[in-house]
Amino acid sequence: MNQILATTNTNSKNKGPVRIESVVMFFVIALITFGVFMIGTGSYAIYRENVERATQPTKPEIEEERKSEDTILLKIRHDKAIDRIEYAWNEEEVQVITGNGRKYIEQEITIPGGINTLFVRVVDINGQEISSEKSYETEDIISFDVVGSKLKISAENQTEIAYLTYRWDEEQEQRVDINNTKVEQEVDIPKGQHTLTVVLVDINNKTITKQQEVKGITKPTITLAVDDVNNPQNFVIKASDEVELDAVTFIINEDENKKFIVRAEGKKELEFTFPLEEGENRIIVTAYNIDGATDEAKGRAVK
Repeated sequence: MNQILATTNTNSKNKGPVRIESVVMFFVIALITFGVFMIGTGSYAIYRENVERATQPTKPEIEEERKSEDTILLKIRHDKAIDRIEYAWNEEEVQVITGNGRKYIEQEITIPGGINTLFVRVVDINGQEISSEKSYETEDIISFDVVGSKLKISAENQTEIAYLTYRWDEEQEQRVDINNTKVEQEVDIPKGQHTLTVVLVDINNKTITKQQEVKGITKPTITLAVDDVNNPQNFVIKASDEVELDAVTFIINEDENKKFIVRAEGKKELEFTFPLEEGENRIIVTAYNIDGATDEAKGRAVK
């Protein structure tokens, strides 16, 4: 019986190590298989990402670098040929730069005076496009002042101004030679709402541009008389406006206690009389229209 037990124990010891090696070998093979699977999956994912990135359309890049107070350097980059670049200030005419197969283009652009917005659009040979808009502010050396029915354009520049051009809306430009560092130029204002574009060009061919919405208005008119030239008893005051009067004021002998106002109440014409006092009568009449334009008339009569 002892011999049988010894034989059984010996067989158990021989089988134990065999089973452990098998288990270890199984896990080693499984880990290797899993590792190969993971590497393959990851490599395929990277491959797909690279393929998608290569086939996905790309767009041009726009960079605007401020070179000076009145100059921008526009830089366009792309990995494909550029078809064209379009740019414009505000609502002005669009300027076009052809790509000619280039992948990098630079263009200097002059900044108009005041606050203005630059619009840029870039299109590549595949039709992919990108747009941008950015506002720039520079010293505004051009000023506009309404003087009666005219608009006065004023400017002062460190560099001599060769000439200026101006246009109303999309009409033909008018040129005025300056040859000075200062400008004072009056132009007629057309009736109604219009856009005025003024361009100053200095002797170095640099330009400064300004646009302004202007409403052309006409002044009211006044007719001042007496009722009887030989024996005057009253001032006769008439006022009219093409659109609508607001009011008429008048003052006698510059006496603030004798200052009067007559409201037009939507009328285009007013007519009334005012009695003269004994002696000299001096009168100043002012008419106002609804746009704020005025006209003045002075008169004198002796009763």
